[in-house]
Amino acid sequence: MRNATFFLVMLAGCATASTATQPLAIGDGRIDGRKIAGYELQWQQCALTDGNWVDGGMLTEQVTVIGDQILRLRQIAERQGGPTTVATTYFERDTFGPRRMEIVAIMPDASRKLLAVQELNSDGYQGWSALGGARQNVQGKINSKMMHGGAMGLPLATLGYQESPVEFAASMMNFDATYRVIASWVGRETFDYNGQKIEALLVDVEWHHHESGDVYPPGPDASGGRYWLVPNPPEGFPNVPRYQTDTYTVEFVRGVCPETEAAATAASQP
Repeated sequence: MRNATFFLVMLAGCATASTATQPLAIGDGRIDGRKIAGYELQWQQCALTDGNWVDGGMLTEQVTVIGDQILRLRQIAERQGGPTTVATTYFERDTFGPRRMEIVAIMPDASRKLLAVQELNSDGYQGWSALGGARQNVQGKINSKMMHGGAMGLPLATLGYQESPVEFAASMMNFDATYRVIASWVGRETFDYNGQKIEALLVDVEWHHHESGDVYPPGPDASGGRYWLVPNPPEGFPNVPRYQTDTYTVEFVRGVCPETEAAATAASQP
């Protein structure tokens, strides 16, 4: 994308399990969603298959500030030959606490199908879902004090560099799953992008699945993954230019995913 390359500047060692962590909670004042400005940008997705990174379609992300209280995040995933999925989350702007989630499928004939709606508060959520076919009412313990697992990079970017790992609660609504997550700032990289040098913080995340007991180790070569975060990006550049695991990558600046025609077209747009 945009003929960009990146250069490694510094990489510190990953935090070990014995490293002391700091608790982080939505609403404790450390996360500040007011630091996130509105944007609409595109990322390339890819998956590792038989040792090769394979195109996974484009992801468009829109952030809209609504008044003083609400931040709306819309993630639009395009899949060749299939429906386009639009996932929308409404957050409390200052705390980044999720309050409402919606999923819509846009079919190849341009018709729209609402698949799920959940309303969240500090005690849990309720709503309905048709992801499995028939519509049914749903409720559960995922709540507005858990970070949205599909959008953790934005609130983490508001923290800036942290000397010690932080530990917090997170969720993945699609799986009705809750997690204990440990995020460790392990270094910095500089992206060379359109003649600009943009420094990103490297944050490795370790996931502990409460329901199954599974642990997803941190780092880009493990299932937990790594975020590249830019707390104060220049205009036209995102707060989260890349997230990578051992099987999945989503990136704004090409470095892992194969270049595709769609990515080249997106890169040529101002």
